[in-house]
Amino acid sequence: MIQLGVADVKFREPAELSPLVAQALSETAAWCSHQQSLSHELRSPELDPSVVLDRPHFPESREAIKAWIQVRYNQYRQAVSQVTGLRSNLLAGMNVGTVHWNTAQAQGRLLIYFPMETVSCGASNASSHGFYDGEDAPPWDTWFWYSDGAILSWVPNDFISRAQAGIDANPVDCIHWTDWRELPRLTR
Repeated sequence: MIQLGVADVKFREPAELSPLVAQALSETAAWCSHQQSLSHELRSPELDPSVVLDRPHFPESREAIKAWIQVRYNQYRQAVSQVTGLRSNLLAGMNVGTVHWNTAQAQGRLLIYFPMETVSCGASNASSHGFYDGEDAPPWDTWFWYSDGAILSWVPNDFISRAQAGIDANPVDCIHWTDWRELPRLTR
């Protein structure tokens, strides 16, 4: 019988991955690993981006809609930046070390979320037992990068089945897994 365990697999950090992305991912994995023992389902109150994501009133004119869309993109960019900055500072103050790239790969998966593509129907929220919120967003503790209208998240192994249930129930392609080899391209 052949056994293939995580210890048998050799993971490599892509050479072209930005050090900032690698740090954000490592800190996210460390934070989520530390927070999993708490009861807030990877939505730490201290990282809550709700204030930044306050939804502006939806306009009626075509030109105003374009401006509204740009405001929303900027809000998501700011929210991810706020989450990663706060998390980095909190980890430093807690004396929690970062997680090595190999460990992050072995202990979780990469998820990509397109917040402007959601239909807010609640299917992913219900099917994932609250892993996704009503806007199909994964928990903010998992967010580590924003690029081209997408939020990249690291999902711990213990949450993968719930995340998959939400993806399966979602009627649009606003949340899905992405391959680790795609990370350098997605974060340029």
